[in-house]
Amino acid sequence: MMTKKTRKIHTDEFKKEALALAERNGVSKAAKELGIHESQIY
Repeated sequence: MMTKKTRKIHTDEFKKEALALAERNGVSKAAKELGIHESQIY
Protein backbone atom coordinates (compact mmCIF):
# COMPACT_ATOMS: atom_id res chain seq x y z
CA MET A 1 0.00 0.00 0.00
CA MET A 2 1.36 3.44 -0.92
CA THR A 3 1.35 6.26 1.55
CA LYS A 4 0.53 9.75 0.46
CA LYS A 5 3.27 12.35 0.77
CA THR A 6 2.27 15.58 2.43
CA ARG A 7 3.50 18.83 0.98
CA LYS A 8 5.07 21.55 3.07
CA ILE A 9 3.23 24.84 3.04
CA HIS A 10 5.57 27.80 3.27
CA THR A 11 4.40 31.12 4.67
CA ASP A 12 4.60 34.31 2.64
CA GLU A 13 7.28 35.52 5.04
CA PHE A 14 9.41 32.41 4.38
CA LYS A 15 9.05 32.97 0.63
CA LYS A 16 10.14 36.62 0.90
CA GLU A 17 13.14 35.65 3.02
CA ALA A 18 14.07 32.89 0.55
CA LEU A 19 14.03 35.35 -2.36
CA ALA A 20 16.10 37.90 -0.43
CA LEU A 21 18.63 35.21 0.49
CA ALA A 22 18.80 34.06 -3.13
CA GLU A 23 19.47 37.62 -4.31
CA ARG A 24 22.32 38.00 -1.80
CA ASN A 25 23.97 34.56 -2.00
CA GLY A 26 22.73 33.00 -5.23
CA VAL A 27 19.91 30.54 -5.79
CA SER A 28 21.83 27.28 -5.31
CA LYS A 29 23.43 28.38 -2.04
CA ALA A 30 20.14 29.73 -0.67
CA ALA A 31 18.33 26.51 -1.57
CA LYS A 32 20.93 24.41 0.26
CA GLU A 33 20.72 26.64 3.34
CA LEU A 34 16.93 26.44 3.41
CA GLY A 35 16.75 22.74 2.64
CA ILE A 36 14.62 23.16 -0.47
CA HIS A 37 15.17 22.44 -4.16
CA GLU A 38 16.46 25.21 -6.42
CA SER A 39 13.38 25.04 -8.63
CA GLN A 40 11.24 26.07 -5.67
CA ILE A 41 13.03 29.41 -5.62
CA TYR A 42 12.82 29.99 -9.36
